[in-house]
Amino acid sequence: MFHQLMQSLRQNIFKKWIQLWHPVNLSTIYQTFLEGGVRKKRNLNHNNFLIIMWKYSQHPFIRNTRPLIMAHRGVSALIPENTLPAFEDAYNAGVDCIETDVHLTKDGHFVFFHDNMLDRTTNGTGKVSDYTLEELKKLDAGYRFSQEKNGEKTFPFRGKGLKIHAIEEIIPLFPNVRFNIDIKDKIKKAPVLLAQKLQELNATERVMVGSFHQAQVNAFRKVAPEIATSAGPREVFSFWRKAKKFAKRNFEKSTDFSAEMISFKQRQLTYFKNELPYFALQIPEVYYIVRLITPKFIAFAHHVGIAIQVWTINDRKTMQRLLHWQVDGIFTDNPVVLLEEVKKFNYRNA
Repeated sequence: MFHQLMQSLRQNIFKKWIQLWHPVNLSTIYQTFLEGGVRKKRNLNHNNFLIIMWKYSQHPFIRNTRPLIMAHRGVSALIPENTLPAFEDAYNAGVDCIETDVHLTKDGHFVFFHDNMLDRTTNGTGKVSDYTLEELKKLDAGYRFSQEKNGEKTFPFRGKGLKIHAIEEIIPLFPNVRFNIDIKDKIKKAPVLLAQKLQELNATERVMVGSFHQAQVNAFRKVAPEIATSAGPREVFSFWRKAKKFAKRNFEKSTDFSAEMISFKQRQLTYFKNELPYFALQIPEVYYIVRLITPKFIAFAHHVGIAIQVWTINDRKTMQRLLHWQVDGIFTDNPVVLLEEVKKFNYRNA
């Protein structure tokens, strides 16, 4: 009786996952899991299977009917990054997610800003952390954004009133969009303060938090386990090594999941799944000399319930290739172009 109940629950959950996700090849994968990976192999841990399928398909940040269109610092190709107009244009274009960065100010506010230093994008100098929020608001956030015209640089946003904004000023303005937030500070209290702020803003279900500082990601998870996180640097390469190991053994001739592959080393894979504290790998195609993104890598990630979101892609050909490979999200400086490409695919409600 228990086995029949678990079988029914498993089928319903996996069918729902398929309906929510890519329409390509999933019926084959579904049959493989049920016929090859489950019905014929009774040693599979059914509870772990249910947990990982829920993790992948049901978290509000991940769940979508198409790969996430993720606006990198807003529409940063056309408008100064991390400013309100850049976010507004992304929102109005219909993106799924706005990617942005946070720094702590001298007086304890989180502001949307990428660099540690103010010099590259504003008319200010020095560290963001050396300024109060009030002082930062006096700066021109569009001062150094340039566009070439007739071979000469122009600065169309200088003096147009673009400002640096605190997190609480921006997130409530866009209630129907996700935010992907990168913690830039190494300050120990930053993860705790950010978690508190996101909870105050009632934004915990539509935010994913990550950082290039592994310690910050680890600390954030401890204080806010209900908020989705992406893998930190060490976790990315640990996952990549594991994927490479299984790819070498099991994916030599095909990226498809065969019954043999699913049952082979299933216990080790199940353990691996349950040890993963993150929901997504947010990575480039190539990191220095290491190619991370391949069809096999994506297939392995999906098998263990992890989304693959790739940054930062601005050319159509690469977008098309990644969409064919069934990535789960793409970061781009020009989301309008990505939207056009996504609409060419057969996603529901794309």
